[in-house]
Amino acid sequence: MQADDPSPPIHPDAEDPPPAEPGEPVDAPDEPVIAEPPPAGPPAPDDDPVPRWLRSGAAIAWRLLAIVAAVAVTVYALAYLRVVVLPVIVALLLSTVLRPPKRWLTRHRFSDAAAAGTVMIVAIAVLATAVGMAGAAVGRQFEDLADSVQDGIREAGEALEQPPFNLSEADIQEKIDEYVDKLSDSSSSLTDGALHGAILVGELFTGLIITLLLLFFFLKDGPGMWRWVVDTFGGRQRGRMDELAHRCYAALSGYVRGLVLVGVADATMIGTGLLIIGVPLVAPLMLLTFLGAFVPLIGAFSAGLAAVLIALVSGGVVKALFVLGLVIAVQQIEGHLLYPIIMGRTVKVHPIAVILALATGGILAGIIGIFISVPIVTVAATALAYLRETRERPALDPGPAVTSG
Repeated sequence: MQADDPSPPIHPDAEDPPPAEPGEPVDAPDEPVIAEPPPAGPPAPDDDPVPRWLRSGAAIAWRLLAIVAAVAVTVYALAYLRVVVLPVIVALLLSTVLRPPKRWLTRHRFSDAAAAGTVMIVAIAVLATAVGMAGAAVGRQFEDLADSVQDGIREAGEALEQPPFNLSEADIQEKIDEYVDKLSDSSSSLTDGALHGAILVGELFTGLIITLLLLFFFLKDGPGMWRWVVDTFGGRQRGRMDELAHRCYAALSGYVRGLVLVGVADATMIGTGLLIIGVPLVAPLMLLTFLGAFVPLIGAFSAGLAAVLIALVSGGVVKALFVLGLVIAVQQIEGHLLYPIIMGRTVKVHPIAVILALATGGILAGIIGIFISVPIVTVAATALAYLRETRERPALDPGPAVTSG
């Protein structure tokens, strides 16, 4: 008699093996065998007669040329549409200043339209009052200033009659007549210049109307307009697109608020110094200094030059030198103290980038390019910092977090 086999027989047609007894080890299934790739052989011979470094350089060069061409076409299109593009930029910058009071009015039971209209009316009234006060100051002191100009011209003529110039009154009159004749000969150029000036005034008036309309709708419907843009063009990156836009807008808001504070500080220091020195037209010069803070380099230079010239006409060389020293001191305080403190937390742009942006903007678009170059660089730096931050981070939730108000 044979001993009983403890293991049950396995039918050849059985599909599944029987369950194992308690405590019996279960055999793991066989793992698939993955064939190892064959060892890499020597690289194929390069039959191209052009060196590899030259091919790589050519590939980089034509890509750079394509980027430069795209940028040039974009800049040309923006310059061609400047009557529309510039109002959009100006309205966006102004909205960063006027949005906080608009939100305050909205929280106090104002509708969006009423809050936006109220804020705009108050801002226009404040600006008109400041300009009117400056104009009244000019009107009150214009007669005295005209007398100072006449005295200065007479003193200049007497100085020309003395050594080393030794010019007689007849020589001076001859030079004046010569310049008058040249001016009359260039009447056609003056006519063309007047026509160009009239066209420029028309563009400025049109741009002002467009700016006011855009500013009203940015304040009233800005969040809803942006929500539509995100939902339409955001796709799967709606969350990132919305966060990037909020960061750029916050950077622009900090930049504009910083300019306002710097302008107020400069105007206060310049006005105090001019009052101490005894220069006329203090209020207009303070307003010019404040407005000049919004145009980097050119604005400060123009305001300082105007102050020095008025001091020269009204008080002579000594007062002009005092005012020049005052302007230089204020510019040093602004560049080494105010800008680092006020702008350091919001505008993370190196001064070299700002200088290059100003130079490029001035070459491409003149004063307008200088005005918009720093905001563009600020937005670009913010966008690059955000892209670098999210390069390794997973995508955010697709729902935009657009705030109202």
